[in-house]
Amino acid sequence: MRPYLVSAIVALAFTPAAVFGQAAGGLFCTAGIHPDAYVDFTQLPPPPAAVPGQVQGPLTYTLPVTGIAGLTVQVTIPAGPEGQQAYGVGEGQLALPGTNATVQLVFNKPVFGVSAIGNSYGRQSAFSISPDPTTNPDLPPAFLNSIATLNLPLYFYSQPLQQVNVSPTIGGFTNTYIFASAPGYGSVSMSNVRVQSTSTDNTSLVPTNGLQQWLSSDTIVAPFEPGLGTWPDASGNHHDATQTNIANSPAPSQGDGNNCKPAYGFSGNQFFNFNLPIDGWQQMTIFLVAKPYINPPANSFASYSAAIFWVENAYWGNTFVSPYQTSENFRFGTEQVNNEPIYTRPATIGQDYTITRAVHNGSTDSLYVNGLLALSQAGKNPVLAGTSGAGFIGMGYNNTGYNGAISEILVYNRVLSSNEAAGVESYLRNKFGTR
Repeated sequence: MRPYLVSAIVALAFTPAAVFGQAAGGLFCTAGIHPDAYVDFTQLPPPPAAVPGQVQGPLTYTLPVTGIAGLTVQVTIPAGPEGQQAYGVGEGQLALPGTNATVQLVFNKPVFGVSAIGNSYGRQSAFSISPDPTTNPDLPPAFLNSIATLNLPLYFYSQPLQQVNVSPTIGGFTNTYIFASAPGYGSVSMSNVRVQSTSTDNTSLVPTNGLQQWLSSDTIVAPFEPGLGTWPDASGNHHDATQTNIANSPAPSQGDGNNCKPAYGFSGNQFFNFNLPIDGWQQMTIFLVAKPYINPPANSFASYSAAIFWVENAYWGNTFVSPYQTSENFRFGTEQVNNEPIYTRPATIGQDYTITRAVHNGSTDSLYVNGLLALSQAGKNPVLAGTSGAGFIGMGYNNTGYNGAISEILVYNRVLSSNEAAGVESYLRNKFGTR
């Protein structure tokens, strides 16, 4: 008997109007998974022959995960309808008879992401992915999305389902459940199961020598925990960024940017405070991952609407970095009059993330954008001075707010070697998927 195959295999197209959701309640991010392997359903054996009046399954098979040596997955296919084969495989799709099915994938070692496509032969089909079918999966390490095709024409693919670890400090997961439901009529199938075997983050590339402050995206509070006003300093130096007024608390996003990493959003009156004395330093390096929502008003001072800002206690002591859509303004305050470097971008970046590295090396100040030297000026006063140590994240001179998102900040009291700087930028580039 020919294996049961859903005819939706033949001619399918992407659904343009699927409904998306996320267990945490916010908008999900579609670029969360970076796969390096996949599950090939064609490696499943033929299903047992159907027997009238009998139910097949559940059936469990162990398959190699193609692309990663030693990684395997145990696939459990649920029992099918009475008198039918439990599954069929064709053109890489796992076809399931009946209108409801849950396929379990159990990996032999933790993975960091799984995605799949649900395929519909019928209307009112729904697909979702979860680490646990018995609970509401709204906590790390996974972020999820569910799909409902809802009365669309026949033969449609779902949008990609994703289960992705968004907190590498927690680790990966081994269990994944893919749910398929077609309560209207028809059957379902699934395909293109992709696997991300490792985290995209490699903190070992970040040198800790001289690291004074590290505000990491890994410690950004999830959006379903409002009002927690601390962005903790991961360097161990306790230079936390804090906000005690709920009205001024930056808005956390669970997934933003190309790699769906957390960020804090700032919209004019939202900011963090911190204290990190820098007076007397002769070297300083600031790494900052941010995107601007808009440019500041025309003819603004360079120190307005800064992403990170140290408040002066003497003229020309303000220290700041401000990545905007069409320019990057920065200063290492030394009380040097007219010290105001500004880099004009060759083209606007719009609402896109960039990695900025600002460096004070004695008498030379430099700015790097996405790893490339953008501006260098000599003749600077070598010693930082005129700065109180009190600082803001998302607020510039004269209480002017930064309008944008900030995901990560690292501050060093020294100049990193070229290899060290490349390592930090590699870590940030891989983590956030910047260009």
